[in-house]
Amino acid sequence: MMGKDGQEDEQTKRMNEQQRKHNDLPDARDRERGDGDDEFYEPTAADFEDNEDEEDEDHSPSPGRTWIRKTVLSLTILALLGNVFAFWPMVYNLDTIQFLVKSRQLSANETIREYKRAVVQVGTDAGKGTGFHISGGYIITNDHVIEDKKFYSVKFPELDTTLPAALVVQNPAIDIAILKVEQPGDELPTLMLEEEQAWQPGAPVHIIGNPLYFSQIANEGTVLGMTPLNGWELPVMAIDAPIYKGNSGSPVLDAEGKVIAVVFATIELEQNNQTSKVGLAVPIEYLKDDLAKIGH
Repeated sequence: MMGKDGQEDEQTKRMNEQQRKHNDLPDARDRERGDGDDEFYEPTAADFEDNEDEEDEDHSPSPGRTWIRKTVLSLTILALLGNVFAFWPMVYNLDTIQFLVKSRQLSANETIREYKRAVVQVGTDAGKGTGFHISGGYIITNDHVIEDKKFYSVKFPELDTTLPAALVVQNPAIDIAILKVEQPGDELPTLMLEEEQAWQPGAPVHIIGNPLYFSQIANEGTVLGMTPLNGWELPVMAIDAPIYKGNSGSPVLDAEGKVIAVVFATIELEQNNQTSKVGLAVPIEYLKDDLAKIGH
């Protein structure tokens, strides 16, 4: 048996051992400060601000690239504005404004509005012109409007759809062509032809067409008479009226609303000791043989 002194020695050893273990543990206050094996770092708001500044600096474009981008953008804008300003005078100048005003005035007349119903836009793969319906789906226009084109179409002002057309008569000698469209059910509006030369110089006329970038433009003028034309065997009709690109194929209507000629060009003529631009038209009597081919 162990004596009293032995028990005290054993107890003293256990106490000393516990004290040594306690001294080896990190203090709780040290753990809160991050000392010891469980240390970790908590970032502050300032750390994030510094990182954002660095990222902005890293991704910001160089001054040279910024200057190039601004220069390209400026040149692009200037080019677009240049095209607009170049295009504007071609469409909206004093002459075109005048014929637009006149067309609006004439179109207030119910008779003119009725004529316009039969005047169509002839479309091709290369542009557009004018034509008019005479009956049975037959459309008269100019040969140069459809010459060497791959396809043709016809748009009536009151139809929502564009009609495909077939070329049935072509007469380059007098710049005349006749197209054929299938009628979409209802009867298409028509214009009557004056097949005899019933007009006189000075007679008032109306011209309806699709000049420039406009459509269904009505204007008025007078017949000047017949004039020779280089390369043509027969003289053509000269008209004092505003004629522009896109008017090719426009009907020239007399006071009774009958077609007496088909517009095909303009020319500079000397009148009263001064030169002026006048319209040229093919008299409708020149189309007799062509109309006979379609049974008209």
